[in-house]
Amino acid sequence: MSKPITTVIVHDDSYANWVFDPTHPTQGRRFINGFNSIQQSCYNLDVRSPRLAERAELELVHSAGYVDQVLKDNRCDEWRGSRPDLALLAQTFVGGTLVALDALLDGETLTAVHLPGAKHHAQYDQSSGFCVFADFAIAAHIATSLGRKVAIFDLDAHHGDGTENLCADNPNILTFSVHENGIFPGTGKKSNPEKHIYNKPLDPDFGDDVFTDDFRLHSAGVEFANLAIEFGADIIFVAAGADGHYSDPLSNLRFSPGGVYKTMGGLRNSFPTTPILVGGAGGYQPDGGTPEMWQNAVSGLGA
Repeated sequence: MSKPITTVIVHDDSYANWVFDPTHPTQGRRFINGFNSIQQSCYNLDVRSPRLAERAELELVHSAGYVDQVLKDNRCDEWRGSRPDLALLAQTFVGGTLVALDALLDGETLTAVHLPGAKHHAQYDQSSGFCVFADFAIAAHIATSLGRKVAIFDLDAHHGDGTENLCADNPNILTFSVHENGIFPGTGKKSNPEKHIYNKPLDPDFGDDVFTDDFRLHSAGVEFANLAIEFGADIIFVAAGADGHYSDPLSNLRFSPGGVYKTMGGLRNSFPTTPILVGGAGGYQPDGGTPEMWQNAVSGLGA
């Protein structure tokens, strides 16, 4: 088979409706703006529609009671009251990530993108940190059930605690999170190599020069790549959170779009023929910094 050259991106305009309330940091238009930015800068895109995740897929990492709470009662701690619209979108977000995963597993592409993906704070029986269902953990368990070894690189400014917790007992999943030390959720201070759990907490740099933080991000990417190679990973997941951007309101890290581009380019150079799944994770500048960071992450992978 010849090398796939297209990048698959899973998207639906309904993603704009992911709004808990008008003043909440999470605003769904970031997914629309990110998608448009990627379309303008990346060639050979194959745009695909999401699907609803099946209940059995959700229960790979979540309790039946919690799934009922969201899908039947339409309630969770991320919004007020009963919101069937948001519950349906949360279920769709998982399905969208699984559509992207299928494209990779089927050998149709080397890069698949789902911007609402990488909801990395959701836990076994509760939502957390604007995350309802843990799509990356679900996708990783599915991939390993098919004989793949998965390495997850999380560059969101916040520790990927949900993904880590829900994958910790699967010996075929490696998790690596680089994040700001001390902010929500306050975890991720230590690694556990025996369970292939690696954390790199960064103390914030309050200087004006983003070079130092970009260097720290790129160094973390190199460290992850070396660990993933040693682990024998044959599929890579990237939680490309944009909230490490130097002007994002929810962190003090100072990553730049150029730094993310270089880091993702280095990752692709380390894994030139390895399938890579990209989820957008966090990012709270919906009209500027967030879509620019996502565009550079995807472009850096060679899209």
